[in-house]
Amino acid sequence: MLVILAGSLYWYRPGPTPAAMLRCLPPGDGAVLYVNLSLLRKAGLLERIAGQPGGEEPEYKRFVETSGFDYRRDLDAAMVELRPGTNLMVLQGRFNWARLAEYVRSNGGQCASEFCSLPGSRPERRISFQPIQRRLMALAAGTDPMGAALIRKNASAPRFEPPSAPVWMYLPGSALHSQPELPPGLNAFLEALSGAERAVLTVEISAGGLEIVLAAPCATADKAKTIAERLSGETATLKDLIARSGKTSEPASPATVLAAGRFSADQTIVHGKWPLNKAFFEGLVK
Repeated sequence: MLVILAGSLYWYRPGPTPAAMLRCLPPGDGAVLYVNLSLLRKAGLLERIAGQPGGEEPEYKRFVETSGFDYRRDLDAAMVELRPGTNLMVLQGRFNWARLAEYVRSNGGQCASEFCSLPGSRPERRISFQPIQRRLMALAAGTDPMGAALIRKNASAPRFEPPSAPVWMYLPGSALHSQPELPPGLNAFLEALSGAERAVLTVEISAGGLEIVLAAPCATADKAKTIAERLSGETATLKDLIARSGKTSEPASPATVLAAGRFSADQTIVHGKWPLNKAFFEGLVK
C-alpha cells in the first residue's frame, strides 16, 4: 500500500494547490479540513474509508444518475471551512455543469447564470454552488442561501501555510474549546489544547501504516509543556474509562483513536501522534 501511495505521489498531475484553494475562501478564521481524494483513490484508501460502491443511500444514487457526478470517481480534492450556520467548500474535480443545473431545477432549486441554489435536507438549510474554474467548484451548505457567492478566486490573503499531507485539518486558537455537537472525548481533547495559538492535524505515512500527527505552536515553552501534560492526562483518563467499561472498543470510534495518543513538547510546539492501523479502516466500513 505504501508503495502504491508513493507511486501515486510521483505520477499525480496536480490541479490547483491547497494554498490556491485556501485563497478562494473569504476572510475568516474557521476550522479548515482538506482531503486529497485523488491520492487516496490511487492508494486504495478511499474505498476502505467509504466502503464498496453500491451501498449508498437511494437519494444519493438518484443524485448520481441525474447529475452524472459521483465523488468516488469525480472528486479529486475537497477543502471545507466550518463556520457558524454555513459551511464553505472548494471542490476540485470533474463537473458536468449542465447536468448539475438540471438536478437543481428538478429538485425545487433555481439557477441564475452559473449560480445555483436549492433546498437542503432541512427547511432552514440551503445548498448553493457556482464554478470558480472549469474544474473548481464553490459550494456552501447552511442557512445562507447565497453562501457560495462568497467563494471566488483570490477572495482572501493566505492565513496560514497549508501542510503538504494529503489529509489535514487546521484549528485556529478560537476553536480550541469544547463544542456541544462533539463527543465528550473530542471535547476533552480540544479543552486540553486550549491556550495553543493553533493546531494542525495531518494524516501521514508511518511504519505501521498511517497516523494522525499534531503540531500546536504556543506562545512559550512553559505553555507547550503544560498543554502536552494535559493531553497526556486526558488520554490516560480515557484509557481508564474504556478499560473500566468492560466493553470491546470499536476500532473506528473517536475514543479508541484518541486513547492511543502520545504527546511531547519541543520548545514552544506541542507534538502528538495517534496511530491508524488496519482495524481502524475495517471498522469504518462495518
